[in-house]
Amino acid sequence: MLSYKEYDNAQAVEIVIGGRVSTEEFDKVAGKLEAFITRHGTVRVLEVVRDFEGMDAGAFWHDIKFSLRHLQDFSRVAVVSSPEIRNLWSALVAPFMRCEVEHFPPHELEAARDWLMWPEGAVD
Repeated sequence: MLSYKEYDNAQAVEIVIGGRVSTEEFDKVAGKLEAFITRHGTVRVLEVVRDFEGMDAGAFWHDIKFSLRHLQDFSRVAVVSSPEIRNLWSALVAPFMRCEVEHFPPHELEAARDWLMWPEGAVD
């Protein structure tokens, strides 16, 4: 299951991932995100991972291709997930990310949103 929400004024999207992700679901959300990137250039992403059970092989392959195509298109990424998912994400994806990335535990979703929307270069 994937849900997708856009925040045009902040050049940000929120993606919630749960259950098993099908290739069809992934492609639908990837198409929306690609159009958002085309409209805004560099974007921010909040990824919320809940009860993730994996992806179809096709969805996984499409995710890799999408990610490689858009490595330079993200300015800030907030990941809300359990420690196990965080460790997997950090091992597989983090080495390729060139933007600001922060991880938050599930009970800190609002803190993740606040961090994502905070102006870049602003001091607390």
